[in-house]
Amino acid sequence: IAKGLSSGYAPIGGSKISERLLQDLASVPGDFEHGYTYSGHPVAAAIALENLRLLDEEKIVENACNETAPYMLAKWKTLEDHPLVGQARMIGLMGAIEMTPHKASRAKFAAPAGTNGYRCREHCYANALIMRHVYDKMIISPPLVITKSECDELVAKALKCLDLTYADAKAEGLFTAA
Repeated sequence: IAKGLSSGYAPIGGSKISERLLQDLASVPGDFEHGYTYSGHPVAAAIALENLRLLDEEKIVENACNETAPYMLAKWKTLEDHPLVGQARMIGLMGAIEMTPHKASRAKFAAPAGTNGYRCREHCYANALIMRHVYDKMIISPPLVITKSECDELVAKALKCLDLTYADAKAEGLFTAA
Protein backbone atom coordinates (compact mmCIF):
# COMPACT_ATOMS: atom_id res chain seq x y z
CA ILE A 1 0.00 0.00 0.00
CA ALA A 2 3.03 2.27 -0.23
CA LYS A 3 1.96 4.20 -3.34
CA GLY A 4 -1.56 4.55 -1.96
CA LEU A 5 -0.28 6.06 1.26
CA SER A 6 1.96 8.76 -0.17
CA SER A 7 1.38 8.73 -3.95
CA GLY A 8 5.13 8.24 -4.18
CA TYR A 9 5.93 11.59 -2.52
CA ALA A 10 7.84 9.98 0.34
CA PRO A 11 9.21 6.54 1.18
CA ILE A 12 6.64 4.77 3.32
CA GLY A 13 5.32 1.24 3.27
CA GLY A 14 2.79 -1.01 4.85
CA SER A 15 0.75 -4.14 4.38
CA LYS A 16 -2.88 -5.04 4.82
CA ILE A 17 -4.14 -8.49 5.62
CA SER A 18 -7.63 -9.93 5.67
CA GLU A 19 -9.53 -10.68 8.85
CA ARG A 20 -9.35 -14.40 8.00
CA LEU A 21 -5.56 -14.32 7.69
CA LEU A 22 -5.32 -12.34 10.92
CA GLN A 23 -7.32 -15.05 12.70
CA ASP A 24 -5.08 -17.74 11.21
CA LEU A 25 -1.97 -15.88 12.37
CA ALA A 26 -3.45 -15.45 15.85
CA SER A 27 -3.71 -19.24 16.17
CA VAL A 28 0.03 -19.69 15.54
CA PRO A 29 2.20 -19.63 18.68
CA GLY A 30 4.70 -16.79 18.94
CA ASP A 31 4.79 -13.28 17.57
CA PHE A 32 4.07 -12.18 14.03
CA GLU A 33 7.49 -10.78 13.20
CA HIS A 34 7.73 -8.22 10.44
CA GLY A 35 9.67 -5.16 9.53
CA TYR A 36 9.53 -2.50 6.87
CA THR A 37 12.44 -0.51 5.62
CA TYR A 38 10.45 2.72 5.71
CA SER A 39 8.14 2.11 8.65
CA GLY A 40 7.21 4.77 11.13
CA HIS A 41 9.31 7.71 9.97
CA PRO A 42 7.47 10.82 11.21
CA VAL A 43 8.02 12.88 8.03
CA ALA A 44 6.82 10.08 5.75
CA ALA A 45 3.86 9.43 8.06
CA ALA A 46 2.89 13.13 8.02
CA ILE A 47 3.10 13.19 4.22
CA ALA A 48 0.99 10.03 4.00
CA LEU A 49 -1.68 11.52 6.26
CA GLU A 50 -1.85 14.70 4.18
CA ASN A 51 -1.94 12.69 0.95
CA LEU A 52 -4.79 10.52 2.26
CA ARG A 53 -6.66 13.68 3.35
CA LEU A 54 -6.33 15.16 -0.15
CA LEU A 55 -7.40 11.91 -1.82
CA ASP A 56 -10.52 11.90 0.34
CA GLU A 57 -11.28 15.64 0.20
CA GLU A 58 -10.86 15.92 -3.58
CA LYS A 59 -12.70 12.63 -4.15
CA ILE A 60 -9.88 11.40 -6.37
CA VAL A 61 -10.56 7.70 -5.85
CA GLU A 62 -14.32 8.11 -6.34
CA ASN A 63 -13.77 10.08 -9.55
CA ALA A 64 -11.36 7.47 -10.86
CA CYS A 65 -13.81 4.66 -10.05
CA ASN A 66 -16.97 6.32 -11.32
CA GLU A 67 -15.75 8.47 -14.22
CA THR A 68 -12.25 7.91 -15.50
CA ALA A 69 -11.87 4.12 -15.18
CA PRO A 70 -15.08 3.26 -17.08
CA TYR A 71 -14.12 5.77 -19.79
CA MET A 72 -10.60 4.36 -20.01
CA LEU A 73 -11.90 0.78 -20.16
CA ALA A 74 -14.10 1.60 -23.16
CA LYS A 75 -11.18 3.26 -24.95
CA TRP A 76 -8.75 0.49 -23.97
CA LYS A 77 -11.04 -2.26 -25.31
CA THR A 78 -10.87 -0.66 -28.79
CA LEU A 79 -7.25 -1.84 -28.95
CA GLU A 80 -8.57 -5.39 -29.36
CA ASP A 81 -9.30 -4.47 -32.99
CA HIS A 82 -5.56 -4.26 -33.64
CA PRO A 83 -4.08 -7.33 -35.44
CA LEU A 84 -1.36 -7.67 -32.78
CA VAL A 85 -3.75 -7.69 -29.80
CA GLY A 86 -5.39 -10.84 -28.51
CA GLN A 87 -6.89 -9.19 -25.44
CA ALA A 88 -6.98 -5.73 -23.87
CA ARG A 89 -8.12 -5.89 -20.26
CA MET A 90 -8.38 -3.43 -17.42
CA ILE A 91 -9.30 -3.45 -13.75
CA GLY A 92 -9.74 0.02 -12.36
CA LEU A 93 -6.97 1.94 -14.10
CA MET A 94 -4.55 -0.97 -14.33
CA GLY A 95 -4.47 -2.33 -17.86
CA ALA A 96 -2.79 -4.98 -19.96
CA ILE A 97 -2.55 -5.76 -23.63
CA GLU A 98 -1.82 -9.35 -24.57
CA MET A 99 0.00 -9.46 -27.88
CA THR A 100 -0.33 -12.51 -30.09
CA PRO A 101 0.25 -13.55 -33.70
CA HIS A 102 -3.09 -15.42 -33.71
CA LYS A 103 -6.14 -13.76 -32.13
CA ALA A 104 -8.43 -16.80 -32.05
CA SER A 105 -6.04 -19.02 -30.09
CA ARG A 106 -3.98 -16.25 -28.47
CA ALA A 107 -0.92 -18.29 -29.38
CA LYS A 108 2.50 -17.28 -28.19
CA PHE A 109 5.03 -15.92 -30.64
CA ALA A 110 7.63 -18.26 -32.13
CA ALA A 111 10.26 -15.64 -31.23
CA PRO A 112 11.72 -15.85 -27.72
CA ALA A 113 9.25 -14.66 -25.08
CA GLY A 114 9.36 -10.92 -24.68
CA THR A 115 10.93 -10.13 -28.05
CA ASN A 116 7.88 -8.27 -29.34
CA GLY A 117 7.03 -6.90 -25.89
CA TYR A 118 10.48 -5.37 -25.56
CA ARG A 119 10.22 -3.90 -29.04
CA CYS A 120 6.81 -2.40 -28.21
CA ARG A 121 8.19 -0.95 -24.97
CA GLU A 122 11.00 0.72 -26.89
CA HIS A 123 8.47 2.24 -29.31
CA CYS A 124 6.46 3.44 -26.32
CA TYR A 125 9.47 5.16 -24.76
CA ALA A 126 10.36 6.75 -28.10
CA ASN A 127 6.81 8.12 -28.33
CA ALA A 128 6.52 9.54 -24.79
CA LEU A 129 4.41 6.70 -23.40
CA ILE A 130 5.36 4.76 -20.30
CA MET A 131 4.09 1.24 -20.82
CA ARG A 132 6.17 -1.64 -19.55
CA HIS A 133 6.34 -5.13 -20.93
CA VAL A 134 6.08 -8.44 -19.16
CA TYR A 135 7.16 -10.86 -21.83
CA ASP A 136 4.73 -10.04 -24.66
CA LYS A 137 2.14 -8.31 -22.52
CA MET A 138 2.09 -4.54 -22.24
CA ILE A 139 1.14 -3.09 -18.85
CA ILE A 140 -0.08 0.37 -17.84
CA SER A 141 -0.93 1.90 -14.51
CA PRO A 142 -1.76 5.56 -15.05
CA PRO A 143 -2.25 7.93 -12.12
CA LEU A 144 -5.66 8.23 -10.49
CA VAL A 145 -5.81 11.87 -11.58
CA ILE A 146 -5.61 11.07 -15.30
CA THR A 147 -8.19 13.02 -17.29
CA LYS A 148 -10.42 11.74 -20.08
CA SER A 149 -8.42 13.70 -22.66
CA GLU A 150 -5.23 12.15 -21.28
CA CYS A 151 -6.89 8.72 -21.58
CA ASP A 152 -7.55 9.50 -25.25
CA GLU A 153 -3.92 10.50 -25.70
CA LEU A 154 -2.66 7.38 -23.92
CA VAL A 155 -4.74 5.04 -26.11
CA ALA A 156 -3.75 6.92 -29.29
CA LYS A 157 -0.07 6.55 -28.37
CA ALA A 158 -0.55 2.88 -27.49
CA LEU A 159 -2.16 2.32 -30.88
CA LYS A 160 0.73 4.06 -32.64
CA CYS A 161 3.25 1.92 -30.77
CA LEU A 162 1.31 -1.25 -31.56
CA ASP A 163 1.31 -0.25 -35.25
CA LEU A 164 5.09 0.23 -35.16
CA THR A 165 5.61 -3.07 -33.35
CA TYR A 166 3.33 -4.89 -35.78
CA ALA A 167 5.22 -3.46 -38.76
CA ASP A 168 8.55 -4.54 -37.23
CA ALA A 169 7.26 -8.02 -36.38
CA LYS A 170 5.92 -8.53 -39.91
CA ALA A 171 9.08 -7.18 -41.57
CA GLU A 172 11.39 -9.32 -39.45
CA GLY A 173 9.34 -12.53 -39.56
CA LEU A 174 8.47 -12.30 -35.88
CA PHE A 175 4.69 -12.40 -36.40
CA THR A 176 4.46 -16.18 -36.36
CA ALA A 177 2.93 -18.50 -33.78
CA ALA A 178 4.95 -20.95 -31.74
